[in-house]
Amino acid sequence: MAKKWNFLSNHGQVILHIVQNRQATLREIALSTGLTERAVYQIVRELEEGDFIRKRKVGRRNTYTLNEKAILGHPVYGKVTVVDVGRIICDAAKPS
Repeated sequence: MAKKWNFLSNHGQVILHIVQNRQATLREIALSTGLTERAVYQIVRELEEGDFIRKRKVGRRNTYTLNEKAILGHPVYGKVTVVDVGRIICDAAKPS
């Protein structure tokens, strides 16, 4: 039986979900990515600490925005930002 894997990391999946829905709860992100809420919470914290996303409280909910200037941080990616990747993938996934 072939091992199940995903092209994007868990961090990448969380970022894509945030691109699609800035007001998603951690539970909604977890359900859509197949990750646990605890894992999503940790990933969101790491993305905040890495300055890839910003969290803002609106009423009782959090909203997330991507840092437009946050580059991916690996030489192979050059100056590509997290927003660039998110938009490209989300645009490609839209039904035509």
